[in-house]
Amino acid sequence: MPDAVTTGARECKPLPTYYFHIQHADYVVPDPDGETFPDLDAAREEAGEALRELVARSRSNQPELPEAIEIRDAQGHLVAEVHIDAAIPQIARRNPDR
Repeated sequence: MPDAVTTGARECKPLPTYYFHIQHADYVVPDPDGETFPDLDAAREEAGEALRELVARSRSNQPELPEAIEIRDAQGHLVAEVHIDAAIPQIARRNPDR
């Protein structure tokens, strides 16, 4: 069961769970576990950080960089995307046609 936010003596609704699917040019790596966040803005912020970490690790291990992270809700609906050029502005400057 997702974590719940408590305020004083009353309990609020559970925190939403978001799934970060890693989008590459030809395939998507699904996130089977998901993570709870207070809201979609917090999930977007975490997705940007996750992209920056993936790129830092990919430089030494793989030549292929992820293009984006798809943020999906518990029902599997796409609710946001964080593209690599938004998370890492230096990449946008190197690829002006994107």
